[in-house]
Amino acid sequence: YLINPMLKSFSKYKKALLVGIGGGADVIGTIPTKLHLESFGIKCVLGGIPWERYSIDPFPGPRPFDQIVNVVNINDSLCWATEKTKTQDGLFFSESKASKVLKEKILLVNIFNSSAKIAKDLKEFCKKNKIDLIVGIDVGGDVIAKGDEPGLSSPLADSIMLSVLKKVETSVDTKIAVLGYGSDGELLPSELNSSLSIISKKKGLIGMIGINADSQKIMKKLIAKIETDASRIPTLAFSGTYGPSKIRRGRIEIDVHPFSQITVYLKTKIIFKDISLSARLVHKSLNIWESNKILLKNGFKTELDFEIKKHLTSLKDIK
Repeated sequence: YLINPMLKSFSKYKKALLVGIGGGADVIGTIPTKLHLESFGIKCVLGGIPWERYSIDPFPGPRPFDQIVNVVNINDSLCWATEKTKTQDGLFFSESKASKVLKEKILLVNIFNSSAKIAKDLKEFCKKNKIDLIVGIDVGGDVIAKGDEPGLSSPLADSIMLSVLKKVETSVDTKIAVLGYGSDGELLPSELNSSLSIISKKKGLIGMIGINADSQKIMKKLIAKIETDASRIPTLAFSGTYGPSKIRRGRIEIDVHPFSQITVYLKTKIIFKDISLSARLVHKSLNIWESNKILLKNGFKTELDFEIKKHLTSLKDIK
């Protein structure tokens, strides 16, 4: 009966857009929610951000839409990806590979734009496609970081997308989902617990679901094609693999536990207002560059800054 409140809150929707908001392989994290909602007759469209980890794509930051081929453009902020979608230099995105496995097109979101522009374009897209719910899904849980966590190192994409979903709520219902609970090695379970406690006290906790055999099977098919650490951890937890596990090519050790395979559903406005300083800081920024500058100025580390520095170092090495 744990999931009854969640089911009730989702039951009014007809069609949902499920977006992996952190880039990389977060699209894999949409699967438990997709199967769960579809089991109740809710149609689902999947989405993600064209931003692979630096170890996969040495181009710093997300890929601009003008560097991506074999897409169907929708507007300045959105396009459809298929299994043939790739960069001009031949990189296939996690969403491209997921499209091939799932045999469905997947929405890509251009986070170079301001959150206001992305929100406007998403509202128009949802209206045209009769989507009445957007769920932003983060694998690992950085989206509920307060901002003072020492291990937090990739808040940029999550913050931009949280800002977007806060703006979209004026027209379309949105929710935030967290899968993996520390599986990306940035926030400690105690830090996630602290944020979740605040969210719960503010009545922002909607409910939770676990992986089942069907979602496990599909996630493993995706993981076989998509390089990922954070999205693999929930499948390990479902299969009973508990205890220390190395990620990021052995650099980071995390703890795999039963809660690692749970998706937690949360109210967007509560996370924005009471938890995420980073999302509030970038809420009015004009583009990703300004958002990045604001976060750095306020003492945050960002994934974009890391990749730019890594790229510059590699160029020096080449010389």
